[in-house]
Amino acid sequence: MELKKYQQEVINDLTQFIEELDTTRHLSNAFSNFWESKGISVQSLEDDFLRPYDNSIKGVPRVTVKVPTAGGKTFIACNALKPIFDSFPLDKPQVVVWFVPSDTILKQTYKNLNDTSHPYRQKIDAHFNGNVKVYDKEALLFGQGFNPVEVKEQLSILVLSVQSFVETVRKGLPRAYRENENLAEFVSHFRDLKANLNNVDDTALIQVIAYLNPVIVIDESHNFEADLRIEMLNNINPSFIFDLTATPRNKSNIISFVDAIKLKKNNMVKLPVIVYNHQDTTEVLSSAIQMQKTLEAKAKTQKVNGGKYIRPIVLFQAQPKTKDDNITFDKIKSSLMEIGIPESQIKIKTANKDEIKNLDLLSRDCEVRYIITVNALKEGWDCPFAYVLASLANKSSSIDVEQILGRVLRLPYVTKHKEDLLNYSYVFTSSNNFLDTLDKIILGLNKSGFSAKDYRVKEQQIESKIDTSTGKGSFEDLFGKEQEQPTASTNEDDVTEVTINVDDVKQLTESEKGTSQLEDILKLAGDTNAEFEKKMEELEKEDNLIPTELKEKIKSFPIKEVFKEDANKEVIPTFHIKTAPSLIEPDNLIPLTKNLLLDGFELDKQNSDIDLTRTASKMASIDLAEGRKDEYVPEYKYVDNHVKEAFAEYLSTLTPEQKINQIAGRITKIIKKIDQIPEPQIIAYVKKIIADLNSDKIAEITNNEPFYAKIIKNRITELSNQHMEKQFDKLLDKGTVLCQPSFKFSKKISPKNTLKGITKNLYIEEGEMNDFEKQVINEVANLDSVVYWHRNLERGKGLLINGFVNHYPDFIVKMKNGKTILVETKGDHLDGSDSQQKLRLGEKWASKAGDNYRYFMVFKSDKLDGARTVAELIDILKDMK
Repeated sequence: MELKKYQQEVINDLTQFIEELDTTRHLSNAFSNFWESKGISVQSLEDDFLRPYDNSIKGVPRVTVKVPTAGGKTFIACNALKPIFDSFPLDKPQVVVWFVPSDTILKQTYKNLNDTSHPYRQKIDAHFNGNVKVYDKEALLFGQGFNPVEVKEQLSILVLSVQSFVETVRKGLPRAYRENENLAEFVSHFRDLKANLNNVDDTALIQVIAYLNPVIVIDESHNFEADLRIEMLNNINPSFIFDLTATPRNKSNIISFVDAIKLKKNNMVKLPVIVYNHQDTTEVLSSAIQMQKTLEAKAKTQKVNGGKYIRPIVLFQAQPKTKDDNITFDKIKSSLMEIGIPESQIKIKTANKDEIKNLDLLSRDCEVRYIITVNALKEGWDCPFAYVLASLANKSSSIDVEQILGRVLRLPYVTKHKEDLLNYSYVFTSSNNFLDTLDKIILGLNKSGFSAKDYRVKEQQIESKIDTSTGKGSFEDLFGKEQEQPTASTNEDDVTEVTINVDDVKQLTESEKGTSQLEDILKLAGDTNAEFEKKMEELEKEDNLIPTELKEKIKSFPIKEVFKEDANKEVIPTFHIKTAPSLIEPDNLIPLTKNLLLDGFELDKQNSDIDLTRTASKMASIDLAEGRKDEYVPEYKYVDNHVKEAFAEYLSTLTPEQKINQIAGRITKIIKKIDQIPEPQIIAYVKKIIADLNSDKIAEITNNEPFYAKIIKNRITELSNQHMEKQFDKLLDKGTVLCQPSFKFSKKISPKNTLKGITKNLYIEEGEMNDFEKQVINEVANLDSVVYWHRNLERGKGLLINGFVNHYPDFIVKMKNGKTILVETKGDHLDGSDSQQKLRLGEKWASKAGDNYRYFMVFKSDKLDGARTVAELIDILKDMK
């Protein structure tokens, strides 16, 4: 099981935040920098979710991922563990506390993570070499396989509910806070680690967990915002907190948004939700039964044509007169049987009666097609065969449809079905106040991480006074702003028992009216598809670095009308590489990336001569910062001296070869992955470097691992860069790498900050720039020969000259003679390898892009060979009329 593209984007976002944190050593700054790289300023953004960093858990990175129902939160969390632990000191215990919101999800999560054949566990095993053990609360309390030796050698995952750690008046002190002789061994073994709780015995489970300074994963983290739970999180002494939720709270530090478009595009959900309001319960029942039969017929046709087995299920949501009223459900079941549905196809699922407990609803042997419930099917119950949610409340009653709407959203087999009707979900109601019902449906979508944009209703069913600008029943705001919805609940005293007239249902189902009503619903579903798909395509073409949910809150600037026609025709070449030909494409070309240029690079065979001199100035620039400036510095970056001493003592017991193996492995872990260089090659190269060093130098490296890892990593980067440039030149000469038209201007841009006042700008407003950049482009823009100019955006948003370095030139300038000019500015004399590489790449690009393209690197004063001064640039451009 591999990550979907959007799931990989979440892991990329997490990794990028951690890298920012490694660079800044400051939580708030890392968070701001992370979003600024996407063109968003959290300081100025007016958004309910995304705000400046909240530091409620002092000195501990806490980040949130917003993932709707059916988005694969658990699998994302499984993949998040590796980048998190890779950022820690080498000797830190690898312990995860995995909090879940309910007993149902607790059992499900523990079962899946503990099952070595489950994709979740397989992914974790792959990342941690199979050294993984999963514990529940009882195993921890009794010390079953939970001891200092095991914990030191493995990844330990503790699957727990928050209730285990919250003190209550009724229950008194939880067992996790009590003295526990089963865990006494931890006290002596971790005597030097930080204990977090006063007046709690050192052997208590919570104290042991605090010793271990765990990573915390929180499923449905919106349940963890109460002060008591914040205090509990502090008590556990976490090193990192990773939150996942469909509905983040205001204090969430969101680093990644997964929206409906991404889930729909990856075939995770049945969207849009088709909503249809009927006159009464008789019509609801009739439509639900007919819809089930229609969907099952479509599913059977699809199966015959090579599709997978689907048996669509209807969820009938009833409303009993009292909490303990089972009579209502039994009456509904009897009525369905009288209508002609076999008893084996009908089951009841309530708090007091569970007829599906031991059934595999996805099995071909299962006959269930109708489930009668209230709100028992909540979080943790996911049956992708559930397609229809039918409310059996009387017209005057209000039913909390929002509680279980998310249960019909998961798409079977995570694949788009040929029969379009099998790609949507359906809600049938009968209500005098349909607008109130829509509010409940929108609230249900909100609770599942979706919004008013994600359903479709027949417009004639909505009262004429509704404001269509809200997005209800309209695709104008299809992926726009969510609405705040009321959360009114129903008073039990107002509930009247639902009545079902079996004869009326039978008559309607067989009548022309019933058939017409079903056709109306099917037409509504069919009309929706093209509209929905078209809107998704439009949004895909826009800036995808900015989450859809934030796009309307970020200022964007279109191309000026006067330049639109010309700019839309512009397609700028970038480098592509020929891949193995296929029957379909004999000359298959893909965009060139740096990793593709590493082919043939064998690090372990490279020159290992390296300057390992440790100077004060180098240490100041590379080594870890000493001391905490303020509470925003992450605590986990600091390693106690006793840990270093323990490792040094351990090394003294090893043979010289074992010692080198240990140190090389630790240095490699700090270096982490470098592009596509295999880890064994990095280990072999580090061994070559340290193999002939004397014992004093080995000891010095052991005591300053981050410093020496940085030196070695810089050398590896230098060697790989040299190889990539040679490979690039070679492939360019062979004709394997060539320039092909590919880059087109975006319809709109959203730079973080903008600049006005310079003429002939392509977009209404352009991105900010420094003083020298302003000077250069102002002089260029005022030339008669210039048509328009654009401040090129970076980080995946603008034109990338892709080669042995990634180069985003500062400006794109269009000339009257048809030539397109790329300009890179350098304010001071910069002769570093980066500038030299960019200049060489820019010149090679210009030579291969064609006669209509030019590249210039411009310096303020002193310059590299081949670069220009401002005056030289202006002299060249002024005659391009």
